[in-house]
Amino acid sequence: MKIACLTNEYPPHIYGGAGIHVENLTRELSLIDGGRHELRILCFGDQRGKQGNMTVDGVSPDFDFPCRDPHHRKLLDTLFRNILMTGSMPAADIIHCHTWYTHLAGCLIKRIFDIPLVITVHSLEPQRPWKA
Repeated sequence: MKIACLTNEYPPHIYGGAGIHVENLTRELSLIDGGRHELRILCFGDQRGKQGNMTVDGVSPDFDFPCRDPHHRKLLDTLFRNILMTGSMPAADIIHCHTWYTHLAGCLIKRIFDIPLVITVHSLEPQRPWKA
């Protein structure tokens, strides 16, 4: 089976519980059935690598978004990364996305490629005061 995981946080860029969750989940998924399933992780960042049956590819825009209100920059960056994830999606049998950060990509990929989607919801509010 080809499993795709979409996430904002992935090692070494982990700052909270969602990152810890996805790090442990992907490790355990890679071990199922003696490691014969292919696992592809698309994440926010510059990570690149392959270890056994896991491949990690970070997605990152290489420009700043024009925006009238600087408070919207994080949202626009996130939306663009979702488009990048959708466009660079490898063949997959199932997709699993984490948090609101990758939900749009998961929904687009589900529709475009007609594959099952699993969503793990850790938080829903993009402009939480403590994130400032």
